[in-house]
Amino acid sequence: MSSTGIDKVLILRREAGASRVLENFIMNSLKHPHEIVWEVLSDKGTRAAKKGDYGLLIVESSISDPAAIRACHSAVNHPTASVLFLADETTFSSEDEKKAKEKLLDMGATILVKPLKQSAFTTAIQSADMAHIRLGALKKKLDDEKVITRAKLLLMQTLGFTEDEAHKFIEKEAMNSGRNRSDVAYEIIRTYESGN
Repeated sequence: MSSTGIDKVLILRREAGASRVLENFIMNSLKHPHEIVWEVLSDKGTRAAKKGDYGLLIVESSISDPAAIRACHSAVNHPTASVLFLADETTFSSEDEKKAKEKLLDMGATILVKPLKQSAFTTAIQSADMAHIRLGALKKKLDDEKVITRAKLLLMQTLGFTEDEAHKFIEKEAMNSGRNRSDVAYEIIRTYESGN
């Protein structure tokens, strides 16, 4: 995950191979280096979606394709990945299409109907990019807080500190050394967990 935005795009589509039009849309919509991986919408493609090492999953298929819905659902487990569903031309008039649209929207997917317009695609990609940045920052903050809490617990267990003393110790070490609290916490964890 990149703090500068989406650095990898996974595209699942029915036909094998890349689409130059879609690739150009992506290249014109993202401002930073990125990797585009193309997979066929199959078991292998769904496994790639489950792996979650991308910032954006694009699924190109008919709106009521069960394999496409499953692939999108597998991406929901990755907190910083966005899902963009490129639906074949539809009016969402059949019951199946309405149900599929509801499922996708409940998952947080953005739906665009083909033929695509560059402006709509760019807006969707840039919204996904900004969400990726915000969610990435939030995830980092939560991860840092977990490390700090773990370090405080180790100080309490090994040195008999109260929670308040452990907190003040980490704050003071960070201020005196010019580092952030999570770096100090990692050092505490390395020191006291290796001694156990």
